[in-house]
Amino acid sequence: VWLNGLKLFLGEPVVSRSGTLYLGRRDAEQLLRPILSPGSAKPAPTLRTIVIDPGHGGNDPGNQNSRLKLTEKTFTLDVAKRLERLLKAQGYRVVLTRTNDRRVELDERTEIARKARADLFISIHFNGFSSSRVSGTETFIMTPRYQRSSPQAERTASMVSTNFPSNRFDHWNALLGYQMHRQLVQHLKQEDRGLKRFRYRVLSTIECPAVLVEAGFLSNDAEGRKVASPAYRQKIAEAIAAGVKANATTLASLRR
Repeated sequence: VWLNGLKLFLGEPVVSRSGTLYLGRRDAEQLLRPILSPGSAKPAPTLRTIVIDPGHGGNDPGNQNSRLKLTEKTFTLDVAKRLERLLKAQGYRVVLTRTNDRRVELDERTEIARKARADLFISIHFNGFSSSRVSGTETFIMTPRYQRSSPQAERTASMVSTNFPSNRFDHWNALLGYQMHRQLVQHLKQEDRGLKRFRYRVLSTIECPAVLVEAGFLSNDAEGRKVASPAYRQKIAEAIAAGVKANATTLASLRR
């Protein structure tokens, strides 16, 4: 569906009956309501400590473009450090799950966030695909219980019915994801590949609102060349910081 010009992926099919379209109840209540009526859930969380998670690292390079010699782990760390500076300037306490080129296991990343008492978790990634023509920006949040993920199916059927720790924050995840994706699309001006939901391990086990950003496709040469530019990576960091600011402004207004 499109909301205010932004692409959102639903968890259930839209049904047409007698010329009328019907949304699934869970999509209406767990995706659209948090965005359109964020105050329908209380209390609004505070936002003091932010954990930034640069994807991959060490012997896990992430996505690569061998033609241009691009490696995901290098760019995620660079963007994370740029974002750290921006968020600290806004007054936040910021913790990185890694500050150098080392491998950090997925559970260790969420444990770092737990020990830091994170109020917000941002995982930074760059995409890759078999077709070099695919490009654009997409944002992921945790899939609510009993919903199907987008775009691929769950690894096991039992995952759909599991109540993961992060499902406590479904309402705030939807709001955060929408605001983050909106800023990324507006700032980067790349193809909008949508706000999506998936049970990534770092999203499912985290104990605070969380978002995973796929800021571009390294497998697309044109987009990869942009990511290779320090100025463009700064723009990515600024877009994510703008998403945090938009989310914080909404939460503050709800607390008032």
